[in-house]
Amino acid sequence: MRKVIWAAAAALLGTASADAGQLVYTPVNPTFGGSPFNGAYLLSTAQSNNFNFQTNPKAAQELNSLTSQENTAQELRQALISALISQASQAVIDNILGTNGQAQDSGTFDLAGETVTFSRAGGQINITLTDPTGGQTQISIPVPQV
Repeated sequence: MRKVIWAAAAALLGTASADAGQLVYTPVNPTFGGSPFNGAYLLSTAQSNNFNFQTNPKAAQELNSLTSQENTAQELRQALISALISQASQAVIDNILGTNGQAQDSGTFDLAGETVTFSRAGGQINITLTDPTGGQTQISIPVPQV
């Protein structure tokens, strides 16, 4: 019985004709023969993407790194400066919090024109950062419990 059903299905499929038309490419961009009504939409989309690319700092940085050979040296310079600042800040933190449980109650450090002053008051550490122009930033943090 199953063979009869399969044979009938195969016969029906074999006799069915597939109508297919020729595939025709129609351009979208009016510059290349597309509809002139697409022009304003395509132009506004392109300008929007261009604006987003130009105002996105990461995209601009990537574009600059692709177009300039000097950026490798600049990146290395920034990495070295960051590493030195990190190491200097770690030294300041070690002096503020103390090493081997020997914390200082107050102190002052000079780092590239910045003056870092700290003092302990009760359960917190007060840190004042003074830049070369005299501007100050104050930070208060709780004393870490060991």
